[in-house]
Amino acid sequence: MEADLRVNEMEGVLSELVDAARQCFAADLVLAALYGSAAEDRLRPGSDVNVLFVLESFDAAKADAFRPALRTAHAALRVQVMILLCAELSAASELFAVKFNDIRTRHRMLHGPDLLKELVIDEAELKRRLREVLLNLAMRLRERYAMVSLREEQLVTVIADAAPPLRASAMALLKLRGVEASSLRVALETVVAGTGNAAFSAAVATLPQARQEQRLPPGVAGPAVLALSQLATHLREQLEGGAE
Repeated sequence: MEADLRVNEMEGVLSELVDAARQCFAADLVLAALYGSAAEDRLRPGSDVNVLFVLESFDAAKADAFRPALRTAHAALRVQVMILLCAELSAASELFAVKFNDIRTRHRMLHGPDLLKELVIDEAELKRRLREVLLNLAMRLRERYAMVSLREEQLVTVIADAAPPLRASAMALLKLRGVEASSLRVALETVVAGTGNAAFSAAVATLPQARQEQRLPPGVAGPAVLALSQLATHLREQLEGGAE
């Protein structure tokens, strides 16, 4: 029920934000798109609402005029915006290949033509960036375990925060294998099932509850964080040819 209310509120906030962008940026506004979990109507408590604005050019006076609407949307619903120039789209999809593979996969247009579905993600760059994302995630999960493992409620937040990069990485990994998945969640489940590792499967099974309910049964969070870190390492090693 809470999630439904937040989705309904989101539509109103986004409508006002995009209307303000149209008025302030006028012809400079190429497109606006909602991306991430909000684009799939899968908001959880505390989730950011991510919006991409693509502009022909960035004018400070127009941005100043847009600021009140942006601040209002952020205060109301934790709206976070990415502002790109149209000429930067290709470079962004190359330099942030995992993120833009995710954006291309799950977004909803709010204004303008859908240029995002036409993005070409270079496979070599996707592999390079995917290795970086997975290594960073493995290191971060180890650090979080070492820092807060005595507080299980904090580890639940760590697990919830690990879901987006893990799922986006799984979708990218399947893309490199030439495999399609219906959603990021299905992509991760498919990749983990392929490992045949029961600990990985058990850890991934905790993600929905950690994200939606913000709690896990006693004694579950610590092993799950360690297994997710090991999963990130395993997937990176697969990319590097060090594991089957």
